Amino acid sequence: MWPAGSGWEVVRVQAPDAQVVVFARARRFAPGFHQHILRGRVVGQVVRRGDRVLVYEVAETVPEGAVRVTRSTRLEFR
Repeated sequence: MWPAGSGWEVVRVQAPDAQVVVFARARRFAPGFHQHILRGRVVGQVVRRGDRVLVYEVAETVPEGAVRVTRSTRLEFR
């Protein structure tokens, strides 16, 4: 249990399902197997531009804004 006044607050976000999420390498070294790991971690999550997942950063989402990544979301890597 968090102590009172800890500054943490749970917020439910209604986000549309993503059609496309584009990831850019946040670090120069980003081996291909990280793409596979990222897919497993990001499905079911809400992401928006600027979020970091492993060694990648969300560069773009379709539609724009916060979106929920589903199994049918196309993930692109730059």
